[in-house]
Amino acid sequence: MTIIATNAAPLRPAAVTDGVEDVVAEAWNVYSQVQGLAQIGVDTSVNVSRQGRIIVDLTISKAAAGLLPGLVEQLDDSALTRTPGGFAVAGTIGQGNVSLQLTVDHASITVAEAEALIAAVDTDLDDEVAADADPSTLL
Repeated sequence: MTIIATNAAPLRPAAVTDGVEDVVAEAWNVYSQVQGLAQIGVDTSVNVSRQGRIIVDLTISKAAAGLLPGLVEQLDDSALTRTPGGFAVAGTIGQGNVSLQLTVDHASITVAEAEALIAAVDTDLDDEVAADADPSTLL
């Protein structure tokens, strides 16, 4: 048997149960919002870390791809990355406290939607592709 000494304040059961009730109430609110997004073709994952960061991952279906440019325009510090399966947009929202990542399969969106997405984050992927093809940039 190991006994570990600690200088942490003792937990009050009432404080713990109150905290759990608050978290569960918020979780049900988030759940209902996630269900609403799912109905329009957006898969959502929310991760709250102990370091005070909230990461929201959204996977956009073809049905919701038209929403992408408008969503991206609302992001601060956004950046677009071409992934093997499509595009990923990362940015912050809400005074930088929430990181939002949007992912969409390039086969699920039209050329016009992809162009609008690129314009929304002010990134020229042609430059990235040209840089990838240039062996001198791999150093």
